[in-house]
Amino acid sequence: MKISLAPLQGYTDWVFRQAYDKCIGGIDEFYTPFLVLQNSGEIRTSHKREVEPFVERNKSLVPQFLAGSVAEFQFFETYFSDLGYKKMNWNLGCPFPLVTRKKKGSGLLPFPEIIKDILENAYSGKIDLSIKMRLGLEEKSEILAVLDVIKQFNIDEVIVHPRIGKQMYKGSADRDYFQELQNGFNKSMGFNGDISTLEDFESLHAQFPKLNHVMLGRGVLKDYWLPAKIKGIEIPTVAIRKKALRNMHDEIFSTYASFLSGDTQILQKVKPFWEYFSAHFEEERKVFKGIKKSGGLKKYHEAVAFAFQQNIKE
Repeated sequence: MKISLAPLQGYTDWVFRQAYDKCIGGIDEFYTPFLVLQNSGEIRTSHKREVEPFVERNKSLVPQFLAGSVAEFQFFETYFSDLGYKKMNWNLGCPFPLVTRKKKGSGLLPFPEIIKDILENAYSGKIDLSIKMRLGLEEKSEILAVLDVIKQFNIDEVIVHPRIGKQMYKGSADRDYFQELQNGFNKSMGFNGDISTLEDFESLHAQFPKLNHVMLGRGVLKDYWLPAKIKGIEIPTVAIRKKALRNMHDEIFSTYASFLSGDTQILQKVKPFWEYFSAHFEEERKVFKGIKKSGGLKKYHEAVAFAFQQNIKE
């Protein structure tokens, strides 16, 4: 069973991924938040940091991109290939209207003819391609025509989040429909969605015993040892886990501080990290409240010190 970490915009950037891999571990494959071309034809500097330089970003990393045209797809395949990556992931799942209105992310799913045109005229096979997708934008049946297209090409894997784009993250992932899709598909199909606990995974695995790839998301942010639990690895003691959490925080803080300027920029990056990180502490609300209220780095460090005086959850 391969366990990967889904790209979560604003949370699982390169700073988080490197710190997690160093201090906790257990993830087999990381995916970047999607890279996208600006109107100028350039990539944002913050997006470049996700994948450059290759020697620092390559470990178990699959760069993800948005593309709604042949030219955009060709750009990213060449870009990632030139950097030295062996895999890339096309995002056909993003549900946000700013993306879908441009016929990108899940907004491209109602247009299988465009997807076919892009694959026929843009994908050269320089690097392995996987696709992360939803069931559709408006209707779950939209995925059927898209899978028929994908079957015609040398696609490494499809990772399905079984919701439609219009749902955003409401309702439940449609496992039964995923099962129908998996039974009729001739390529590897990974599962993403609603796996927040070991019990969630065990229920999924019971339904899909042959599943060989599970992509986790916010469940990892709330419980850093969820991948280890799924793999049946012995969980460290409370004291060791508390030390690992402290190391994780310090690694993230020092990395941001190395390239950001001033208290405000640093705090804008590290405070959101605690929205999930605080879930590891028994006094979760009190810990997060202290972080949120802290103004300036001196107060922030005092709030961090208070947090690590609290017990962490068993």
